Amino acid sequence: MKELPDEKTLLELLEMTKLAEQKARTTSELATDIALKYQNRMREIREARKGEVSGIQQ
Repeated sequence: MKELPDEKTLLELLEMTKLAEQKARTTSELATDIALKYQNRMREIREARKGEVSGIQQ
């Protein structure tokens, strides 16, 4: 039968898990910031193109 890890090992695993969670959270926030910046830029480009097309038709 397998033995459970001792308390020291469990605490080390918990600490490693907390660090991994923080890194994942930081990466997720960075990805969100990049996505929002990209969306805003694409909206600006679409609006600029729409204005160019409207200006030509008038």
